[in-house]
Amino acid sequence: MYNKKRALICFVCLSLLLIMILIYRYQVFTNNNVIFSPPTLHHWFGTDIIGNDIFLRSIDALFIALITLAIVLPAIYMGGLIIGCILSYFDNAKIREFFLNLVYYWVTLPVLLIAIFLLILVGAGQSNVIAILIFVLLPTQSLYVYSQMEEAKKEDFVIVKRSYGFSKGYILLYHLFPYIRNSYNIYTFSRMPEILMMDLAFNFLGLGVQPPHSSFGKMLFEGLSFMFSAWWMWVFPAILVILLFVGVNWVVRNMAEKKWRIKRV
Repeated sequence: MYNKKRALICFVCLSLLLIMILIYRYQVFTNNNVIFSPPTLHHWFGTDIIGNDIFLRSIDALFIALITLAIVLPAIYMGGLIIGCILSYFDNAKIREFFLNLVYYWVTLPVLLIAIFLLILVGAGQSNVIAILIFVLLPTQSLYVYSQMEEAKKEDFVIVKRSYGFSKGYILLYHLFPYIRNSYNIYTFSRMPEILMMDLAFNFLGLGVQPPHSSFGKMLFEGLSFMFSAWWMWVFPAILVILLFVGVNWVVRNMAEKKWRIKRV
């Protein structure tokens, strides 16, 4: 009952927020003749040098950041799980050693610099940023799954199942994966700040979202040129970035505490 009430409250709040944004967008379009203005009643966060409303640009940037999280997180979750399970399932030592050496070697590399280099090669764009994020984060995800699977194989219940003649696939699906699922979920969600930070860095360098859309990194970069003369161009985006990271960390912390309580029970 408590969860239903909380979900209803969240739904109502999001609906009211959406209605407020739509009303605000309409009144901005009807009064869109102010350039380089500080915050006013018509433009809550002010406007930039070409008259774009900073509040609407911030909402657009927030939407882009959430969409990036919504795509990258499930992709690395499923990809890391599949690759890690495959490495743990097959007993061919040479093949497994070859792929593990590749993953270990990848972990030692400066991933952010490699991602920037790849983005320069393939070209700027948020879709390319999402693809590169998935590519550079996937090896560590698979390494985590593999290491947890190997540790789980040493547990007594797995050894007993093997002695009874259960197949490797059955043990993997019904025993090993449920055993590591909670820790893997927490590990994956704990990478949300990392994803947001890398996305912020790419957009700050101009390799992500392109006009007419906006991003927090792009807005912060543009605000540097007007740090004192137009403080509203970077202060409000910086505040929203901080609130976004605080919200993400709160979600991760609550999820970890919930999983820990379930495990204790």
